[in-house]
Amino acid sequence: MSAAGAPVTVAVLAVGGNVSQGILKALRRSPLPLRILGTDVSADQAGLYAVDEGHVLPWASDPAFLPELARVCRAAGVRVLMSGCEPIIDFLVAHRAEVEAATGALCPVNPPAVHEIGEDKLLTCRWLADNGFDAPRHAPSEDAEAARRLAETAGWPLVAKPRRGGGARGLFLVHDADDLAYACRKPGYLLQEYLRPDDAEYTVGCFCKRDGGLAGTIVMRRELLAGTTYRAWVDDHPAVRRAAEAITAALRPAGPCNIQLRLTERGPVCFEINARFSGTTPLRAAFGFNEADAFLRHYLLGGDVTLPRVTEGVALRYWNELYVPAAALEHVRGRGTTAGYDGPGASAELFGPAR
Repeated sequence: MSAAGAPVTVAVLAVGGNVSQGILKALRRSPLPLRILGTDVSADQAGLYAVDEGHVLPWASDPAFLPELARVCRAAGVRVLMSGCEPIIDFLVAHRAEVEAATGALCPVNPPAVHEIGEDKLLTCRWLADNGFDAPRHAPSEDAEAARRLAETAGWPLVAKPRRGGGARGLFLVHDADDLAYACRKPGYLLQEYLRPDDAEYTVGCFCKRDGGLAGTIVMRRELLAGTTYRAWVDDHPAVRRAAEAITAALRPAGPCNIQLRLTERGPVCFEINARFSGTTPLRAAFGFNEADAFLRHYLLGGDVTLPRVTEGVALRYWNELYVPAAALEHVRGRGTTAGYDGPGASAELFGPAR
C-alpha cells in the first residue's frame, strides 16, 4: 500500500482507443488517490492529453516496446498496468512474467487459456457448449460442409465475423449460397446463426475475484452503432443475469468480464465473452459499478471488494472533441512525452444537460 495520502501510479496503455479511454474515465471516478500515465503509438492520440503524463511508445509488436515501457514505468514508479487494447493484452498475457520483472509493475491479466477462450470466437462457442451453456449454432469458415449444414438448420441470414477482434470489424450477414461461398473463402472467420430478436441484446458486466467468486454484476439492454454500445438501459433482467453469472463463475477470469447475450425464444444465448475491460466500462462506472476502481482495490491493494447491485439507469452516447494546443502536440512529437510541457492544456467540448 502507498504511504498515507500518496497517489498510486497507474499506467493505462493505448489511450487512443475507446476501451482504454473508458478505463481512464472509470479511474477518474475512483476515490483512490491516483496518478495516471497514458501511452500510445503517436502524439495524435486524445488520451495522451487527458492523463497526468502521456508517453509515446512503439507498437506492442516492436522489439523496443517492452524496454521502452519498462523505462517509463521504472522512472514514474508505476504500480500496475491496465489496457483495453487487444494486441497489447495479447502481449501482456504471453509475456506476463517478463513484463512484471522489467517494469516493476503488477500486470494482472488472465491465464492464456482463459484469454484465448474470450478472444477467439470459435473457442468461445466451443467452450460454452462443452460447459453446458447454450451457444449459437456455428461453423468455422474453413469447413464448407459444416457451413452448408449450418445454413440448412439455422436458415438465412447467418452472421459471418472474424474469430478475433471486436467492434463488429469485418462482420457481415450471409443471405444466400453465394454469400456463404464468399464467407467460406475468408480464413479465420466464424459463421453463426442469427440470434433473434434484434431488440433483446444485453451486455453484462461481471467482476470476478481471485478466488473465483463474483463481486457483482450489472445488466444493460443495449443498441449498437458502428459495433459499439450506443444506447443502454440498466435493469435487473434476472434470466440474463443468472446466465451471465454462471458463465463467469465457470470461466473464472481475472477481474472484469463482459458477457454479451441475446434473449431468444429458447432463453439467453451468449455469443461473445470479453474477459477483460470492455467498451461499456465507463457507463457502468457512472452508475456506481466501477470495475477499474475494484480492480485496483482487489488485485493491487489486496482488499476485498463488493460492487453494488444496480438495476436502474439510462446511457445515451454521443461524439465529443478534445482540442489540443499545437504547442502541446509539437512538444510530444519532439520529446515523446507530455512531461515538461507547461503551456495551455487541452480542452473538451462542453455538451450536456442545460443548466
